[in-house]
Amino acid sequence: MSRAINKDDSAGQDKPPWNYQPSIPIEGVPVFVWPPRPVAAIKYLLSKAYLFSVVLPFSLFALITWAYFQPAIARCATFEFSWIAQMYVRNLMLFVLIVGGLHLYFFTFKRQRKQLKFSGHALGRDDQKFFARDQVWDNVFWSCVSGVTLWTAYEVFFMWSYANDLLPFYLDWREHPIWFVLILFAIPFFDSAHFYFIHRLLHWKPLYRVAHAVHHRNVSTGPWSGFSMHPLEHLIYLSNVLIHILFASHPIHIFFHLQWNAIGAGVSHTGYESLTVRGKPMIYLSPFHHQLHHRLYNCNYGNSLVPMDKLFGSDHDGTDEAWRVIRNGRRARVAAV
Repeated sequence: MSRAINKDDSAGQDKPPWNYQPSIPIEGVPVFVWPPRPVAAIKYLLSKAYLFSVVLPFSLFALITWAYFQPAIARCATFEFSWIAQMYVRNLMLFVLIVGGLHLYFFTFKRQRKQLKFSGHALGRDDQKFFARDQVWDNVFWSCVSGVTLWTAYEVFFMWSYANDLLPFYLDWREHPIWFVLILFAIPFFDSAHFYFIHRLLHWKPLYRVAHAVHHRNVSTGPWSGFSMHPLEHLIYLSNVLIHILFASHPIHIFFHLQWNAIGAGVSHTGYESLTVRGKPMIYLSPFHHQLHHRLYNCNYGNSLVPMDKLFGSDHDGTDEAWRVIRNGRRARVAAV
């Protein structure tokens, strides 16, 4: 049963208190499980948490982008400042509208107060580890200056490649509607597996110090935290879109994929489990699974869509036993030093 956590409800420094904690143990998504659970898998794919919080909204964003805000593919045959700038401004406006809107809703106007908010702590202010000594402005800087730029760069590469027939596969949704829709459903699952491996790579000490530490400044997270990364991490993180070089896709899939990576990162770092309407959860936002990673660093490198952490022994399901394993692992590392 989900519950609010009191400040003194803690097992010490290694198990920090939460303002809100969902049901424990954390349950994975019933898609990649053994034995198979086909009925449960279909129910999840059509659920509020997946169909209505992921596939439909991001499909709508991608469709509107393609229909109304994408320069004609013929213009993209040669690199020109005008159409590239148009794409950057479009992406920046979409990102600020959604991620900035979530920040205003949850943290400026506090419309939901602390209902379903994991951490009881405020976002960082007057903290020298952040640019301008402010967590929000630090996150805005890295997200917009580095993140939106590299997001746009990947889109520019694909649009230029389509315009010059360098990508042999262009999927016409009218001829292959089922395949077209299946790709949209599959992208977040592919991203989940890709994210696990590149995230483990980013925790390799040299890369962590150079790049990933920028993101991990954020212990208590907000919407701007999700896409707040070093440029090298943005380059690696967004590279999963290159999978579309290998099979038939449409530009809508490219937009969906990159918008899911960028805006979805903001959504999943709001620090709130769900957005509520009249006190009832309506749109699923942030997984507690990843909140544990921001607190502990050495667990939950992936997310719950594909159980990579369970497969590779880095899963933390929120139980007391998982906390003991983490605590004992820390002590062992300290003793080894």
